[in-house]
Amino acid sequence: MKLRCTIKRLLTVLLVCMILPLPMAIYTPAGSPVPDIYADGWKYPGIVTVRSGRAYVSLREFATYMDNAVVHWDSINECATAKTDTLTVSAWENGSYLLANGRYLWCPGKTYTENGIMMVPLTAAARAFGFDHTWTGAATELHRQRGAIESGEVYYDADEVWWLAKIIHAEAQGEPFTGKIAVGEVILNRVASEEFPDTIYSVIYDNEHGVQFTPTVNGAIEEDPGVDSIIAAKLVLDGARIGENLLYFLNPAIAVSTWIPQNREYYMTIGSHDFYT
Repeated sequence: MKLRCTIKRLLTVLLVCMILPLPMAIYTPAGSPVPDIYADGWKYPGIVTVRSGRAYVSLREFATYMDNAVVHWDSINECATAKTDTLTVSAWENGSYLLANGRYLWCPGKTYTENGIMMVPLTAAARAFGFDHTWTGAATELHRQRGAIESGEVYYDADEVWWLAKIIHAEAQGEPFTGKIAVGEVILNRVASEEFPDTIYSVIYDNEHGVQFTPTVNGAIEEDPGVDSIIAAKLVLDGARIGENLLYFLNPAIAVSTWIPQNREYYMTIGSHDFYT
């Protein structure tokens, strides 16, 4: 009986070691600073890594520590999902976003798995669970200002999503996903600018100084947007940004007018589009 108990204890220890992420699994490049995280005054005890200058946490650990969530791994779709009474948040391997209560939260460095652990950007995870965050130089301070993130059904305006997705699809179908987001970013930046109309629909059909978007006259705007364009629209409406103050774009291979490159500041190229501020 004693031998059986000893073997049982050893097997239990081995099983725990196989399941739990170990402290040594900090996968940061040599010399990269790993920030401390404090949540409402207590130090976060989970794994924190740095990748491409962004802090990452284990979705399982973060969800468990912050809200005692139940976490499930879907091996077929390579998706981790954490659930509480008020929040469902999912992350996919090499994903560009977290899906939290129907909201699309941008992950510019993408999610990734390491040693079977789904790592997600701290900023996106914090938003999903209702935390604001500030960077103090050596640590990140998280402060819970609200409950879980508001649902997509409440947050998104259906007309805004539809028209933003339509112009993204019309202008950027076949372009990289980041190019779709950048097109949507241009539209929202124009809505926010005093130089342009103040709604998505009116920005798309603005012709005060000539036609702004060719799909409004060649019929392409009439096509229904694809899934990627709808997701890109929701990401942009939820704050995703590729550049800074992007207001113009064109495809230099087919553009007729040269006004944009002659009068605006070039910012970057994504796929076949050049973007300008």
